[in-house]
Amino acid sequence: MASKRQKNVFIILATLAAYILITYLLYITESREENSNINNLPDAFWYTIVTLTTVGYGDYYPVSLLGRILGLVFILGSVTIIGYLISQLTNQYSAYLEKKRLGLLGTNFEQHIIIIGWDKFGKQVADEVVGSGKQVAIITNNKNEIDLIHEAYSNKEVFVLYTDYSNLEAFAKANIESAATVFINFEDDTEVLIYLLNLKKRYPDLNYVVSLNNPSLKETFASAGVRYVVSKMEMASRLVASYTFEPDVALIAESIMTTALEGEEYDLLEFYVNERNPYVGKDYLDSYIDLKVEHNCVLVGINKRSNGKRVLMKNPSKGTLIETDDYLVMICSGEAKQKIKKLFGTTEGRVLERGNTDEVK
Repeated sequence: MASKRQKNVFIILATLAAYILITYLLYITESREENSNINNLPDAFWYTIVTLTTVGYGDYYPVSLLGRILGLVFILGSVTIIGYLISQLTNQYSAYLEKKRLGLLGTNFEQHIIIIGWDKFGKQVADEVVGSGKQVAIITNNKNEIDLIHEAYSNKEVFVLYTDYSNLEAFAKANIESAATVFINFEDDTEVLIYLLNLKKRYPDLNYVVSLNNPSLKETFASAGVRYVVSKMEMASRLVASYTFEPDVALIAESIMTTALEGEEYDLLEFYVNERNPYVGKDYLDSYIDLKVEHNCVLVGINKRSNGKRVLMKNPSKGTLIETDDYLVMICSGEAKQKIKKLFGTTEGRVLERGNTDEVK
């Protein structure tokens, strides 16, 4: 069977052929009339064009009975053709908007966070990531969530892709290979593990993060190549336990885990050290003092690369030098965060890295 495109091409060619034929018949008919003003083929084409476009200058018009009948065909045809063109343009524009809404046109996001699976927990993660100034690509198989996501975020912040989770080829539309991190957000831990293994076969070098309900599976996921495994139960239980006997510590911990949006709020941040960073080559302790005095930020750790691994040093001793390719971990207020971004010449968060593992000292 002929495709829709082939049918459209046939209709266009048939219409064009009919137009040329009727125009030629109009010319033959009118050129035989003594008082006709359509005396050649260019005049006939001019008349048909201004008639079809509903301009109707009136400088040319048929005088014979057959010529007027042919002119009536063009008048009626102009209404039909214009209606057809408008409907086609409307359909094409509607189809374009629908593809854009579903993410089928793709995105050029880079260094973004991809969230596979959408629910309340995924939204909380997206809110924090967007609040920190990072872009997010959300992949969901629930079409009913699309409009709700678009209403919650701007297109500059969040890209949404509607597809079946098994259609891994479609993930290219979310520019997954340029993503900084992929967060798999399914409710069932076993489903997460199976999906992770399949996803890693196609995209082996990505940085994966998963959240688990069962903390005993953390080592299993780590051995499967997940860089960061977070247990919802462990985090919640530790925070609740802290509230029971050291509530001030729990309050501070909960506060700094939340993105600082207001000027007086505090946030735990991580900044990449590039060549522009003014603390390159300086001692950690001297930098700690300077950051506190000059910018009201508290330096709490430094992440260094060592033998292909990332090593996080919490509150290292004097003599540790800050070098390019390090990460500085610090507590800053929302107001100070914006100044630090300009000072360091970078945004907060990890840059795209492949094949690194993390250790803590």
